[in-house]
Amino acid sequence: MKQMLLIIAAIFCAMSVYGQRGKVAAASSFLDQGDVDGAKKRISDALVNEKSIDWARTYVIAGRVSVAEYLQTQNPEKVVEAADHFIKAIERDKLGDEKGKGIGKTANEIKLYITQNMPDIQNAGVEAYTAEKFDLSMRIFERVALLLNDPIFYVKGQPEVADSIFTYYTALSAYKSENWKKAVEYFNKSIDVGFDEGNAVLLLYEVYGAMKDTVNMVSTLQKGSDLFPDDDRIILNLINLYITMTQLDEALNYLDGAIAKNPNNATFYFARGYINESKNLIDEAVKDYLKSLELKDDLYDPLFSLGVIYFNKGAEKTREANDLADMKEYEAAIAQSVEFFSQALPFVERADKVKPDNEMVLDTLKSIYYRLQQMDKYEEVNEKLENLKK
Repeated sequence: MKQMLLIIAAIFCAMSVYGQRGKVAAASSFLDQGDVDGAKKRISDALVNEKSIDWARTYVIAGRVSVAEYLQTQNPEKVVEAADHFIKAIERDKLGDEKGKGIGKTANEIKLYITQNMPDIQNAGVEAYTAEKFDLSMRIFERVALLLNDPIFYVKGQPEVADSIFTYYTALSAYKSENWKKAVEYFNKSIDVGFDEGNAVLLLYEVYGAMKDTVNMVSTLQKGSDLFPDDDRIILNLINLYITMTQLDEALNYLDGAIAKNPNNATFYFARGYINESKNLIDEAVKDYLKSLELKDDLYDPLFSLGVIYFNKGAEKTREANDLADMKEYEAAIAQSVEFFSQALPFVERADKVKPDNEMVLDTLKSIYYRLQQMDKYEEVNEKLENLKK
């Protein structure tokens, strides 16, 4: 009698297990017939029952049901839910049953339904991104990247190809939603697979800037310059960062290397001129500014910088002259100051043509014209300034 009771109990236990798994099968069947509500009711029961909650196929069908709900309601949270179900299905399939058996048994079905439903999940992410719902697009794209990068999709005998597009757009969405932690994680992943190259590096640099993490700002640009040595933007940002940090020797070291690789880049020479000027190496700065203009004659920064250097020399000579008692010495110093102002003038006039109506340039021009006693031009510039200030 006792043995009979044990047999009956085992039969009821088996019926219970297959009953719950039958609900999963029923949910799939209802879904195939277009009855989303019927499918949802049955899969909802299976998701909370201990007999089916650890079964990989439960989550495969749950993912399909959630996608169907999304298509029915256009609620994008349903694709997030669907992706989570598919991720859970992969996890359970890798574990097998409670005895560790049946590992990989559901893999083909999982791949089939993820592949079938992936376009709807991806489109929901794109729509969220286009609508500037960046936190939502980040959550969707992250799940897409996790699914597409799972080893379940690797083909034996073929190279493992990591997803890059959705990894990058996860990073971009995180950046736009100011989720700096996620942005750091996914921009680093994008850089590691070489997606969007220098752009990914510079965006990660901006993320660290928003976080005020100077150490990682520097290391990101250093890594980027090693990975993408032909991207001048990375080097220039690194140099500017060193300048901002007043680490001029480090900036100069990178600039010298950049000029050696690309001797025809006018911006590099301007940057080196700026550093030399900051170190009070004025003659070296002048050489670099002139070289910059030799390569590109309409660059505002070296034009105005040269004008200011010669203007300052002229002003210094004027101050020296005013301290002299001897008339001949005074006149010689004034003549030198006039010479410097005359040297400054063409550079500042060219800077004015590049950036017309710039108050700083016009103020400098006004002062030079006054010191050279070119009063017609002085009045003309003065009128421009007064009109700008109205």
